[in-house]
Amino acid sequence: MTPDSELGIGQVGLGSITGAHRQGYRLYGQPVVAGYDPNPAARARFAEEEPDATVHETLESLLADPRVGLVDIATPHHRPTRLPVVQQIADAGVPMLIQKPLAYSYEDALEMVQAIERNGVTAMVNQNMCFTPGSLRLVDALMKDRVVGRPDFAQVTVQYVFDLPDHPWFGKDDRWWTGALTVHHFGLLQLLFGPPETVYAVTGRDETQPGVTIDGYGHLLLRYPSGMSVAITSTGTYYGTDPVPHGNEKLWIQGPEGIVDWRPEGGLAVSRRSGAEFEVTRVDWDRERRWFPDAFGLTMAHFRQALAAGREPLCSAQDNLHVMALIEAAYRSSAENRVVPLAEIMGDRWNPGYGTGWSHGFGEWVAPEVLEVTA
Repeated sequence: MTPDSELGIGQVGLGSITGAHRQGYRLYGQPVVAGYDPNPAARARFAEEEPDATVHETLESLLADPRVGLVDIATPHHRPTRLPVVQQIADAGVPMLIQKPLAYSYEDALEMVQAIERNGVTAMVNQNMCFTPGSLRLVDALMKDRVVGRPDFAQVTVQYVFDLPDHPWFGKDDRWWTGALTVHHFGLLQLLFGPPETVYAVTGRDETQPGVTIDGYGHLLLRYPSGMSVAITSTGTYYGTDPVPHGNEKLWIQGPEGIVDWRPEGGLAVSRRSGAEFEVTRVDWDRERRWFPDAFGLTMAHFRQALAAGREPLCSAQDNLHVMALIEAAYRSSAENRVVPLAEIMGDRWNPGYGTGWSHGFGEWVAPEVLEVTA
C-alpha cells in the first residue's frame, strides 16, 4: 500500500484541456505537484495557474521529482507523441493515468500495454465518462441494485453538429469520430457490459462539413457473448431538429426487470411493468455536479485510491485494450462491409468469458466529497 502523501500528481502535457482537469482535481482534493510540456507557453500558463507546483523543462526532470508519485498524461494520442512518453514513464516505474483514447490504433495500444506490463507499472485510461456523477448513479443502479436484472439490450444516441474548421487536427484524422469521440461511450459500455463479441459498423462523413475531412459519424451494432446487443447512433453531422449533444446523450438499457433511461446530466428513470400498467421511479443527483470538471477529479480520486490500496483500477490500460479492439473492429467493419469479431483483433488476448469491466477493477472505492465549489 502507498500513502496518499506519496501520490502527488505530475502532469505531462499542459494543453488547454488540462486546465479543466486541474479544476476537477482541486474540487476533490487531488494534489498537482509538478508539470511538464515541451511548449514554453504551456509551461508558463501552468506556472501561473499552479504557483505551488514545480515546472519542469524535461520529462526526465519531472520523473525524478520526489514529490511525483504518478503521472497524468494528456499528450495527443498519435503514436509519435504518445508512445515514447508512455514507454519512458513505464521504464521509470511510475504509475500513469493516460488520457483517452489510449492510442490511434489497436497495434499502438498493445505496444504501450506491453511496455507497461514489462515494467510492472499500474496504468489507467482516463475514460472520464465512467466517473461523471450521473454515471456513478447508473453504475450503482445496474451493477449493485440490478434494477433491470441481466441487461439484454441497450441503445446509445448522440447526434449534433461538431465541426472545428480551424483546429489543426480535430476532424482531420482519418480516425476521428469513432476513435476520439465515441470512445467515451465505448468506455462506459465496457465498464457496464464488457467487450462485445462482434461489431458491425458504418462510418463516414458529411461532404458539406468543412472541418471534418474523413470521419464524421459512426453507427454500430454490438453483439455480446451473453446474447446482449447494443445499438449506437453517433454522429457529429446532425443539423436537424432533434439534437442530442455529447454531454447529454441518450442511453437506455433493457432487461427482464425493466428499462433504465439515462442521461449524464439529465437524471435516471427506471420503468417497470405492473400487469398492463407501467410504473416509473426517478433517481436524481446534485445538478451542480457535472461532467466538467467533476468527472476529471473523480477519475483521479479513483486512481489514487486504487494505488493507495494496491488494487487494479477500473479502466486499466489492459482493460482498455478491449475498447481499442472495438474501435479497430469498427473501422475494419466499415471498410470491408462485414461483421468483425473482436477475437480477430485481439488474438490470444481475447477471452469470451471476460465479463464486465466493473468486475476487473476496484469497484469498492468510495467517491470523495467536494472540497471546494469553483465558479
